[in-house]
Formats: sequence, C-alpha cells, structure tokens
Amino acid sequence: MSLTLIVAMAMTMAQGDPVDGARASFNACLTKFTNESLDAKKTPSEFAKESASACAPEKTALVNAMIKSEMQYGGQQAEAESYAGEETQMIIDSYVGSYGDYLSSNSRHGKR
Repeated sequence: MSLTLIVAMAMTMAQGDPVDGARASFNACLTKFTNESLDAKKTPSEFAKESASACAPEKTALVNAMIKSEMQYGGQQAEAESYAGEETQMIIDSYVGSYGDYLSSNSRHGKR
C-alpha cells in the first residue's frame, strides 16, 4: 500500500477530529522531509538540526488544534500550550531517533 494512500485513508478517518487530522498532516510532512533528507544523505546531526524547523505550517496547525481541543475540555491555556509543545516535540524526536537507522540501512520511512 502506498504512503499516499495510507495518509489519505488516515485523513479521511480523522475528519471528525481536527487534532487527528492535523497530526496526520504533520506526520506526512515529516515523512516527506525525512525521505528527502535521506535521499540527500544528510548526516543525523544535520537532520536533527533541520527537523526543528521542518514542517512549520503543519506543526503550527497541530499545536493550535491541540490547544483548542484542550481548552474545550476546560484546560488552562498554559497547560494546553505546554502539552501541545511536548506532543509535537515527541513526534519530531521519534523521526530524529529513527533517522540514523534508515540512513544506515538505506531504507526510507513509510516504504517497504
């Protein structure tokens, strides 16, 4: 199954929850960024540095959706912002953590 089809299916299923849709978009962008970085043979340190600012619009959309969702459930602004920041950083960290394995095995994220 192609990555595009998987992302499209995930986005279709997530239409009811803006956070899930934003998360899927952010992950799709990071997957594309990761594979482009692998194709360019960027070092793990280059990738880690660049990943912090990669997919900024998708990251912002996810953060905003998470904050809005938390606030709808009675959360405090500061806590919602902190949670959204931690969650997005954990997603980025997972890509950074696996980058070296993909690079050394000459494989690509999301592809078999």
